[in-house]
Amino acid sequence: MKTSGKFHLIKNYILLSSILILGILVMLFGNHTVLGYQDKQSKSTIKVSYLNDSSKTYEIVTDSNQKYKISQKYSWADNNFTRFNLKAYSIDNEPFVTIQRASDGNFTLELETNSSHSIVFLAKSQFKIIIDGIDKVNFLPASSTNDNWFDEDSDVQIIVPYVVQSDQENIRKQLSGWSIDSPDINVISRQESGVYKSPIIHISSTHRIVLEYTVQNYIKVISNFGRALGTGWYDSGTIVNISVIPGNDILVNHFFTGWQGSVIGSANQESINILSDSPKTLVANWFVDYTNVSIIVVIIIASLVLFAIYQKRRMPSKK
Repeated sequence: MKTSGKFHLIKNYILLSSILILGILVMLFGNHTVLGYQDKQSKSTIKVSYLNDSSKTYEIVTDSNQKYKISQKYSWADNNFTRFNLKAYSIDNEPFVTIQRASDGNFTLELETNSSHSIVFLAKSQFKIIIDGIDKVNFLPASSTNDNWFDEDSDVQIIVPYVVQSDQENIRKQLSGWSIDSPDINVISRQESGVYKSPIIHISSTHRIVLEYTVQNYIKVISNFGRALGTGWYDSGTIVNISVIPGNDILVNHFFTGWQGSVIGSANQESINILSDSPKTLVANWFVDYTNVSIIVVIIIASLVLFAIYQKRRMPSKK
């Protein structure tokens, strides 16, 4: 009985000692390895895929019960002529949520990782319209991404002004033709104002549009007598005919003496040619002959003198 009681006492001592040591280890090491056991934090998986295989599927493994942000580019290249643009997303097979589309930057989606998720992005194929010949072009309708990339199978028209004023005074450009994916220019009927609206362009590939604008110079013809002809806008490099039609002389005679300005050939002709290589002002010069006026004045003065003499002679003499 004494041996049994002593054994029981030793057993209780060992048990209490073990509990005490275990408590000390827990306080020292917290959730770390204790007696070969490890408390591992749970993980969640986020699978990201793309409808129509517009990009590669990938997975993200992250800690559970926290917020995780997924950053996705709005646009990414498919090849040299095509790109994909983000349009909508779906979380865990829920209906797609449409986003505000943009050309550049990143779209951010925040998730709670209390469980694993499946994200599907929906992107739209886009093709570029390349414009040559003018800097500013309007599209109807505008691109979904507010640039010159358009969704596949959409239709668009380009809108450009007929006349573009240059930074230089009296120089402008006038729309004269256009082409699409071809070196052959389609002639456009010229207009002095307003805008040109192209035929409908179907977007199924990249398109290159060439707008042909012709440089024009303003030629001004001035004459202080008669009627000057030829003032207006002329294509650069063309030959322009200008002329002046003398007016009807009554008392004062006008004699044309030539043109002031750069002309082709003799400047002494009333009708001449000039080269439209820059804005020009041509002035018709005249010699004014007042001979008829002088004769009439002399006649009037002489008539008045004779009339005065005649009147004086008719007056009776005083006695």
